[in-house]
Amino acid sequence: MVSQQKRIRPVMDKKLIKSNETKIFKKRPKEKSEIFFRIPFLFLETAEKRLKNAWESAEKIIKFFENKNYKKLETKDFVILEKEDSSKIEINTDDSDLWIKTNLKNKNSQNLIEELESEILKLERKSFKLFLKNSDLYACTSINGKWEETLKGYLGLDAGSISINIVFLEESGVIFQTQYTLTEGDIINQIKKAFTELKQNLPVNTKILGSGVTGSGHEISGSLLNADIYETELDAHAEATLHMLPNTQVIFDIGGQDSKVMYIEDGELEDAGMNKKCGAGTGAFLDAQADRLGIPIENFGQTGLKAKKPYSFSSMCTVFVGRDLIAEQAKGNTKENIIAGLHSSLAMNFYSTLGINKKTIKTPIAFQGGVASNLGVKKALEDLLFEARGEKVELLIPPHHKVMGAIGMALFAKEELENNQGKFRGIDTICKINSEFVECTKANQINCQKEMICDLVHLYLGDEIIETLYACKDYYKLIEKETNTELKANLGG
Repeated sequence: MVSQQKRIRPVMDKKLIKSNETKIFKKRPKEKSEIFFRIPFLFLETAEKRLKNAWESAEKIIKFFENKNYKKLETKDFVILEKEDSSKIEINTDDSDLWIKTNLKNKNSQNLIEELESEILKLERKSFKLFLKNSDLYACTSINGKWEETLKGYLGLDAGSISINIVFLEESGVIFQTQYTLTEGDIINQIKKAFTELKQNLPVNTKILGSGVTGSGHEISGSLLNADIYETELDAHAEATLHMLPNTQVIFDIGGQDSKVMYIEDGELEDAGMNKKCGAGTGAFLDAQADRLGIPIENFGQTGLKAKKPYSFSSMCTVFVGRDLIAEQAKGNTKENIIAGLHSSLAMNFYSTLGINKKTIKTPIAFQGGVASNLGVKKALEDLLFEARGEKVELLIPPHHKVMGAIGMALFAKEELENNQGKFRGIDTICKINSEFVECTKANQINCQKEMICDLVHLYLGDEIIETLYACKDYYKLIEKETNTELKANLGG
């Protein structure tokens, strides 16, 4: 892979590989005979550097087995090592991990597994061994050159207005699993749905040591999880970025409903700004225009990069941009030019509404949030920086850039607990919790002076109320007093 030819991924050699070998590479075992090894990328500045570094590690393994008379076959996506006795190893990468797959189907399999494990452990970097046992997925993690049988880590949850993001962070700081679920106006049931799906993806030998929450729905999500810690979205996003890109000076974050800029000083969040009023600098703006143009939003970035003459919109306002877009379509302007113009409009709005000084802003700059997937927006932001400064500035996109708030909260939980067991209820318990939206029934007892009776939420586990949300301090004091009185009565005192 990365050697004399300075490649960062395998290249296609049609003479060596059959077309049916280019199928999608699986990321977990489906049969008991399959063994998978997962080696997470290091937290380097760019995707290219992360990928190159991963294939450099893979090259060490490849050379070892080539010396064992394995024949190397390459495609544009992965490498296959084969021997005459049908022993086989497949190596591939995705956006965040190097994957190595083999199986136990022939008489020499056990020796192959032992040799492969030995070479992977020699890499002196975090790796995981995934396998099936009684149809259940297990994962061992490498610690000090050996396999640890329990996968320990922390949960972070970011409950926003649009989505619920959950991250399981392995205790060394590696992002092991992410879960994305739309809120759909029903945060409690969607959190339960997200945890149901998370459980299906986590190995059965996973041990969750604690949890942290953030986002607009942090109060209810924190109660559901019995979370150990809460921090603001800004703190959570900054914590995640500095974990993966520690030299970052400024963070651009563009999500579906808001955009943020965060300024870092001496490794700490010093100042920040958030735009929640104007939609023209957010992902929702691009979603709306994608619907108008009939192009899937995931194709927007690449489409805009093909523009020959990006259209210059007369206004950054969502309403007027939509008007101009329709007019340009009627004139026959290309979708590529229009989309590139939309990206430029979003970038200008982002800088303008957040008051960012493009000339003096410090670097390196990290770019994250869902919109960071759009390479057209990244380019538009970089082009405006170049115009202002006269020098090229590359925005750095961290791994797992869509779920940074959840990553940050998992990191905060790890720091808070320091390998101690937290208060996490357990996924099965969370999925059994029900809720009821009710009016406050204690208003007269606490001499409430409000004209409107407060709406509360009861969380039930079975028939027992385990938590009441959104009540005032006097309500909670009264409930505590009533509980203590009842407890004394039951104890005969």
